[in-house]
Amino acid sequence: MTYISLLRGINVSGQKKINMNDLKNLYESLGFQNVKTYIQSGHVMFSTPSKNKSNLKLL
Repeated sequence: MTYISLLRGINVSGQKKINMNDLKNLYESLGFQNVKTYIQSGHVMFSTPSKNKSNLKLL
């Protein structure tokens, strides 16, 4: 199953800077696959073999 996460307020006006490669590595360390980030936006597309949506939580 493929998901998209949209992190709000990331890398806007030099505030709350997150390196997209670090963000990608974080998602991969959580066990997600096919992780792709979109420019410096904080948007991440990823997939997981699990169809159990309860494994995904909003923080």
